[in-house]
Amino acid sequence: MTARRRARQAGFSYMEVLIGIAVLALVAGGLAQGLASTSGSLGASKVQSTATKIAAAKADQAHRMPYEDLGLQGGSPPGDIPALVVERVEGIDYEVATDVEYVDDPALGQPRTYVNYKKVTITVTPRTDGGSPYTQTTIVAPPAIGAIAGKATIIVTVIDALTDQPITGAPVTVDRSTSPTQTRATGDDGKVVFAGLEPSALNPTDPRYKYRVSVNLGAPWVTHPDDSPDRAQQHLAAAQTWQVTIRVFKQATIVANLRDAATGQLITEYAQVVASTPGPDVLSDVQAGTEGAFTWDRINGTPIQPSLSNFRVDALADCYLPASISRPVPTGYPTSTTEVFDFALRRIVSGDLQVFVRDASTGAAIPTADVQVSGGQSNIRPRVRSVDASGFVRFCIEPSGSVNYVVSAAAPGYGAGSLLAVVRQGETTSIVMSLVPSATGTVRLVAGAANRLVRLQALRGTYDASQITNQFGRADFTGLAAGDYMAYIATGFAGGEPTWSSGKVVRARAGRLLSYTVP
Repeated sequence: MTARRRARQAGFSYMEVLIGIAVLALVAGGLAQGLASTSGSLGASKVQSTATKIAAAKADQAHRMPYEDLGLQGGSPPGDIPALVVERVEGIDYEVATDVEYVDDPALGQPRTYVNYKKVTITVTPRTDGGSPYTQTTIVAPPAIGAIAGKATIIVTVIDALTDQPITGAPVTVDRSTSPTQTRATGDDGKVVFAGLEPSALNPTDPRYKYRVSVNLGAPWVTHPDDSPDRAQQHLAAAQTWQVTIRVFKQATIVANLRDAATGQLITEYAQVVASTPGPDVLSDVQAGTEGAFTWDRINGTPIQPSLSNFRVDALADCYLPASISRPVPTGYPTSTTEVFDFALRRIVSGDLQVFVRDASTGAAIPTADVQVSGGQSNIRPRVRSVDASGFVRFCIEPSGSVNYVVSAAAPGYGAGSLLAVVRQGETTSIVMSLVPSATGTVRLVAGAANRLVRLQALRGTYDASQITNQFGRADFTGLAAGDYMAYIATGFAGGEPTWSSGKVVRARAGRLLSYTVP
């Protein structure tokens, strides 16, 4: 019999039957949801009840502990309680976080000790959906006045060295003395109190004679050098309070980009760039290369400390005019910690000087040599750079004009080399410096009067140098390879060039200073 026929026999239309079935389904679904909701509520209530019981048990345990042991492992005050544990109850994990701190609550008219009692805070968090943390706090009083008498206190304030703003959440560690190592984080005011410390050892030779304070924020934060752990130390007597401020800063970075003023592109010529800190104790650091971009996060090995005073960056690049930029570092601190110095360098009229450094005995390249160029018509300051593996180095500089450049070369195990070089506009001048392998000595030329021009020229190897005698009428030529040289004195000048005496043979000996009089 079909459902439609059974409905007619019962006196109902087929549609009425369908509607009735639908209503029953909705009711059944609502009942199921209600039962599920009730079951979930019962489950959440049970989880919350368990969290409450765990917190109460931990609080009771804190009251039953010896007062001196009531603290955190590695915390402040130190003690036997782990800061975080996980307990499993009926298949559910509960995180139990505990914090213990001294309370500064002196009675009226009583001295301030910072250790009137301890506050224990327990937070239990179920690791389950719908579980919420439950926190319970309890107070534990000392058993007797002796438990808190004679304790020392350290109050640490951590601030930004540039802005003087307090640093929140900075981990501060106190160690090295009679109390165990302790670490706590600063509050919103940048302060943290280490109370209940044992007085320091009395003997100054005892390594526990001083407490040490350090801040461990991690990069990019750096502790100010004047507040480093080596300096932030103090001997603490009974009932003494030491208040110390530790300055920190975000380490700054300097970027120097050397661009061609005409093209805007990074230059590819050899450049030396010097970054210097503000005064009065100026630190400087030099970088060199051909990539046109240079970066510092330290100057002379010291992290760059942000400052409202001007840093200075000097750029000296081949084929370009030197340039300098000064300004504070960095702009927008503490949000920004990088300052970019963009140089637009202008090309100069120039020529090339190529120097090859060779062994005078074998003709082989000397890859350990340094070459210095100075003087010329513009009287450029000395430019020193190392040769490559083939003993070669290049300088792009202004034409020498009427005054030749002085080119010097030196290498370990060799006597010095020196000669004069002419550089012309748009041309390349190539010279070979031949250094004599030898231990070195010094030759002193004595002219009998000050401000006399004397000259020393090697009979072997490339060495030809001139000097003006000092107030004592003498000039020292150092770093010479052992061997024979010709010594001259200028007897006059013709067309701006010196006229030299007939010369005198002198000798350099390793490790010795030999003095000769030149006529």
